[in-house]
Amino acid sequence: MEERERVRQQRLLAEDFGLFFEETGHTRMDGRTAAWLLIADPPVQSLTDIADALGVSKAAVSAAARALLHAGMVERVSEPGRRGDSYRSLPGRLDRVLQLDHLQTLRRLVDRALGLVADKDQSQSNYALLHEMRDFLEFLQAEIPGLMARWQARRAPLPTAAIPGLDDIPNHGGTL
Repeated sequence: MEERERVRQQRLLAEDFGLFFEETGHTRMDGRTAAWLLIADPPVQSLTDIADALGVSKAAVSAAARALLHAGMVERVSEPGRRGDSYRSLPGRLDRVLQLDHLQTLRRLVDRALGLVADKDQSQSNYALLHEMRDFLEFLQAEIPGLMARWQARRAPLPTAAIPGLDDIPNHGGTL
């Protein structure tokens, strides 16, 4: 693939990730930044690297990197000889990437809603939907731990030494 076309395709992918993140309650820039860190070569990128690759401001990337760091989706690293921090996607944390903890929050909200309408006719369509949501979320919460355990067993966890370059860069603000 020609380099110009590769850059165009990378930016389109980043935009699609941005739209997806926006639909899930994050900012579009969070998604763009996360996407870039997933496809970047090398995987460790400075704020300037990310901003240049996406054609956006460094300030926008900085805010997104902080949000992704807080969400546990990326980690901040220092590279010897470079000023400022760099970032990389945090390997092995699919539960954070997929934000499975949101299921618990949504379940609590649905339970609160059901409590507020407990004295109403539960056959109304909106209340029936709340009950179905609660049951579905309960099902997911019961199934996901087993799914995650099976996934971990399937992927046969790699020691950090098996991930190229992982031990060469100091980790600041994230855990593996």
